[in-house]
Amino acid sequence: MASGITILIGPQELTASLSRHPGVQGTELLIFPEARVPEAVEHIIRHRPGIVALPQEFAQNPRGVALASRIAADPRLAGTQVLMIGHDGMAVAVSPEHKPASHPLDMAGTRRAPRVRMRPGITVQVDGVTAVLVDLSTMGAQVVSPTVLKPTQRVRLILPTDTDAIRAIGKVAWAFFEIPKGGFQPQYRAGLEFSGADPEPLFRFCLAEADEPPDR
Repeated sequence: MASGITILIGPQELTASLSRHPGVQGTELLIFPEARVPEAVEHIIRHRPGIVALPQEFAQNPRGVALASRIAADPRLAGTQVLMIGHDGMAVAVSPEHKPASHPLDMAGTRRAPRVRMRPGITVQVDGVTAVLVDLSTMGAQVVSPTVLKPTQRVRLILPTDTDAIRAIGKVAWAFFEIPKGGFQPQYRAGLEFSGADPEPLFRFCLAEADEPPDR
C-alpha cells in the first residue's frame, strides 16, 4: 500500500506547481535533486510513496524512463503514481514503457523492460572478452564484440563498477556480423537476454551510466 508521501526528483521551484495536483495535497513532500537519484530510489523502495514527481526533461530522458518503468514493474509499488511536471506547470501521469506481460526479446524492440542507452565508451566483459556496452536493462543488454556471438549461445557478462563488479548470465537472443566503415575490424553486434541477474544493481547501473540527451 502506498504511503502519504510525495517524492519530487528535481528543483525545489517545482513544488508550487506540484502542490496544485489534487493527489499531492495533504501528503509529506520529500525533495531530491537529480544528482541524488540513487538516494531517492532508496526512499521510493523503502517508503512506497503515493506519488513520484519528475520534471519533464528528466521524465523524458533515459534515466527518467528507466525509473518510471522500474516503479511500474515492482508489485510493491503498485499504488505509486509517477507524475511529470511540464513546462506549463501542469502535472500529468506518466505512462511508462514497461509492459508487465512477457514478450520475446527481438530486433524489433519488443522487450519486457525498456533498454537504456549507455554513454559512449563503457566496456564490459562477455565470456572474458572486452566488448562495448550499447544499451542495458534489468533483463538484457546490447553489446558489440570483436569475437563471434551466436544466437542461443550461453554467455557471462561482467559490468565494471567502483565497488564490486555486476555479474549476469544469459544467452544471445540475436546477433549479426558487421563491418564498420573506415577500415575498422569486423565485429559482432548482439542482444543478450539475462536468465540469472540481480535486477537492482543493473537498474542502478542504468541510472548512473545512461547517455544524457545532447541538450542536457
